[in-house]
Amino acid sequence: MSVTDTGVLAAAEAVRVEIPPRYCPLPSAEHPDAQQLDARAAAWLNGYGLCRDGAQRVRMTGNDCAGFYGRIMPRAPAARLQVAVDWCVLMFTFDDLHCDEGPASTRTGDFAAFATRLLRVLEAPGTVPDGSADPFLAATGDLAARCRAQGTPVQVRRLVEGHSAWFLGVLWEFACRRRGRTPSLGDYVRMRQHTAAGAATLGWAEIVDGEEIPERELGSPAVQALRQLAFTTAAFDDDLFSYGKEQWLAAHSGYSNGCRLNLVDVLIEERSLSPAEAMAQAVALNNRLTARFVQLRDQVRQGASEPLRRHLAHLSALLRGNLEWGLRAGRYSNPDGCHPGAVVTTCAFTDAAPPAGPPGIAPVAWWWDRL
Repeated sequence: MSVTDTGVLAAAEAVRVEIPPRYCPLPSAEHPDAQQLDARAAAWLNGYGLCRDGAQRVRMTGNDCAGFYGRIMPRAPAARLQVAVDWCVLMFTFDDLHCDEGPASTRTGDFAAFATRLLRVLEAPGTVPDGSADPFLAATGDLAARCRAQGTPVQVRRLVEGHSAWFLGVLWEFACRRRGRTPSLGDYVRMRQHTAAGAATLGWAEIVDGEEIPERELGSPAVQALRQLAFTTAAFDDDLFSYGKEQWLAAHSGYSNGCRLNLVDVLIEERSLSPAEAMAQAVALNNRLTARFVQLRDQVRQGASEPLRRHLAHLSALLRGNLEWGLRAGRYSNPDGCHPGAVVTTCAFTDAAPPAGPPGIAPVAWWWDRL
């Protein structure tokens, strides 16, 4: 089937989504060892009995986790970067099997019980004994041990806090699905950075870099605004290039209800828009968020410590790299691992700067304050 700019579905063709031009004047580079990083990550995950064959293996390899994290840290030493790529491989698999899709996406109690056990493994060394029957917990235990060997206590604490925020966001999504209602735009904008695991994802970058970002800098309002801008914008871009995948899964799954957790669908419902109009407004919002990120980043970078400057570079690389990765990853073009090419998403970039100033959405207005 195909999704045209009017939202009409035509049978027996791929879902086709054309994203309006995206303003993103930020650098992008790929890690030279991406293929080896991905191969080692796959072998590591398979060693725990996960994604060894069939559709699950196709989906795991199609996630291109080294392509994703390698764009955030294209010059990181491969030996240090491996732990972040391994985490991506595990957590994308966790997300697919326990959070977003199929019957598991509505079993709130099962997720809460499992997520709290997984979180305990991260925060308490040695919680999972050797030979644990649950492969996710055993793999997480290995990541936790490597995290502590490679990072400082402060970095480990920040990483655990990032996972707590992520799991809280996912529980909010479960509540939305149970009610069967799409959330308001204000609520969705407020929660999207958490449901997309923004802080959990970038927490690994600080560990890979080695040196701690001073708390007085990381906790400052301007840096917090920058992090929220980057996490939210990247998550909204995820919504753009996963829109076709979600359309495809909704048409081929028996687990769809009245709840839509995608910026385009939220705008359709809140503002009574057509899919094409909502897609255009979603891109316009992201273009404005990106412009504000660049403006504030340039302001904060003056006088920043070297660890913070590296962090700002990773946030910048995340925005452009995430877009380029998502537009080609099999995760979105082959929704279930059995239908390659089922979704085709295209997007061009533009140098035309968007209007300045906040977008008129209350939860994000403070990002334009004097920070």
